[in-house]
Amino acid sequence: MKSFIRFLVFSNIWVALCALALAFSSELLLETVNYQVSKFIFFSTIFTYNFQRVVRVKRGESHVRKQWLVENKRAIYLLILSGGLMSGYYFFKFQNTTQIAIIFSGLLSLLYPFGLRKLPFSKIFVISLIWTISTILLLIFENNIIITQNIVLHLISRFLFVFALTIPFDIRDLKYDAQNLETIPLFFGIQKSKLIGFSALFICMLIAIFQSFDNSLNSSNLLALILLYFVVSIFIAKSEQSKVEMYFSFWIESLCILGYLFLIISSLIF
Repeated sequence: MKSFIRFLVFSNIWVALCALALAFSSELLLETVNYQVSKFIFFSTIFTYNFQRVVRVKRGESHVRKQWLVENKRAIYLLILSGGLMSGYYFFKFQNTTQIAIIFSGLLSLLYPFGLRKLPFSKIFVISLIWTISTILLLIFENNIIITQNIVLHLISRFLFVFALTIPFDIRDLKYDAQNLETIPLFFGIQKSKLIGFSALFICMLIAIFQSFDNSLNSSNLLALILLYFVVSIFIAKSEQSKVEMYFSFWIESLCILGYLFLIISSLIF
């Protein structure tokens, strides 16, 4: 079982499932569905994450997963190929605005390991932007949802949520990033970085409360989001460099799936 979970995490299938869960959460929050977008998100995440890992290994960068990637090259290349083909298949089914958003986020993803991530503080902002586009903006564009104040607040909230969730990974990567990157934990220190993460989640909570008062968010979704932000805060507080890899790559990533489950459970109860 342990080796199976390790394979899911290191092959980036797990992070693709987490991205999919976040996309499903967007469908619940926006009360709309698009399975084509969801499937594209899953396969494109597998493609981009594995592509980036391979590039970083080829460039000789240090990473905790480097040895595993070297030992499982065939599986990774197969995932890159299948993920790329399936992503291309769904891409041509989308309307122009959705395709433009995909091309933009795709360029960011492909340029990320080729120097974009080395720009000061760009790492966390690029990741947050890509995930915001992928897990909510594509759905908005493809389903022709009008951009209102409520939609803008959802986009801001998603960006800040991913931003906060990425803080622990920057803490984990301190020993790698110290060589050539300027990240929030390197600049502000671990404790202040955690406070920045807490602040981002606090703003997310304020946005959710405002949306509830504005009748744009029902009480069950509000409860689910507040509970999610509380749990994420606990994980951020406990994030240290000494934590094992699975704490970050499995448990913290899993918070996206937990958020989706909170939304489902709260809607069933209330």
